[in-house]
Amino acid sequence: MTSYDAELQRHNEVLRQACGVQFRDHVLDIGCGSGQTTREAARAARAGSALGVDVSAAAVERAREAARAEGIRNVTFERANAEVYRFPQEHFDLAISRFGTMFFDDPAAAFANISRALRPAGRLVMMVWQAPERNGWDVTIRQALGMTAISAGLPDAFSLADPPAVTEILEGAG
Repeated sequence: MTSYDAELQRHNEVLRQACGVQFRDHVLDIGCGSGQTTREAARAARAGSALGVDVSAAAVERAREAARAEGIRNVTFERANAEVYRFPQEHFDLAISRFGTMFFDDPAAAFANISRALRPAGRLVMMVWQAPERNGWDVTIRQALGMTAISAGLPDAFSLADPPAVTEILEGAG
């Protein structure tokens, strides 16, 4: 387990409960990092499968190594950008993300692509950061650096903290 995965351990139980992965589910894990949540999904979906995608080649390789070491056979990992990757159409029962959906350059394109990959009754369960002012670490760093706003031109990791904004993005993705 990476130190990042260990740091997020208490959040994982909340995500796991919200996901409710079933025995035969086919699960897509977006921004899977080192694959901890993907491997957990694969263990729950023993008669199904789990695909983890991430833009980091190094993270994907670590995920593959961990899955091999753990002997998990119903899991695969791909270096992929969820905004443009050609997922199988209507294949997945569930798309999950532990902080991976917050960094899309084009959230509407990414969610539209994910939507096409989900079966008609498929679900999206994602964990995202709350608003910046609710994240003391972010406030402290920005104050120390003399910053007051999100840097222009970069993905806004807090963009999905506002439920009406998420609804607007998802409606634009449809």
